[in-house]
Amino acid sequence: MAALTLMIVDDHEVVRRGLRAFFESLPDFSMVGEASDSLGAAAIAKSKKPDLALVDLLMSGENGVAACQRIRAACEKTRCLILTSASHRLPVSEALAAGVCGFVFKDIAASELADSLRRIARGEVVLDPRATEALRNGRAPREYEQLSQRELDVVRCIAQGYNNREIGENLGISEKTVKSHVGSILSKLNMVDRTQVAVWVWRHGLAPNEK
Repeated sequence: MAALTLMIVDDHEVVRRGLRAFFESLPDFSMVGEASDSLGAAAIAKSKKPDLALVDLLMSGENGVAACQRIRAACEKTRCLILTSASHRLPVSEALAAGVCGFVFKDIAASELADSLRRIARGEVVLDPRATEALRNGRAPREYEQLSQRELDVVRCIAQGYNNREIGENLGISEKTVKSHVGSILSKLNMVDRTQVAVWVWRHGLAPNEK
């Protein structure tokens, strides 16, 4: 399997160097660039088209959310993970709306950080419980009422990264039935793929605790 291509965006050189050294030591990652600001990040995304971007939230100039927006505009396939040390007023909803796939904190273990990137590369949404809590104060969206209880069970499983077979095993239904539910969910929510569903679930604080 090809290594996951990764770019790092942080305005502190020593942080970039440390992260780069760590990921260069892992055989399933391939570093393709690093940037200190959002404009540099967009340029790398456009030229290198990385699978993943690890982006600091608090940077001089535009913040990490804006950087992720620029990255996604330059290369739609790049999945972004925000890394932060901030403890209040977290722009988690704004980040998810910008297409960010994960939000974790700088006290995370190095191995867990690497695993978080692997998970978002598989199409999962990864949120630290502190980020999840920041979402739970909002009201449930109107679309919530359109879904049946079984469909809600399925969307929560999607948010946890389960495939159709695993959802079926978890809920005690056939894979064919799961596929039917997924199609209905996408239609009701006016979405095109499972990643959008997962982001919607996390954005509105509808997901269970992480597995």
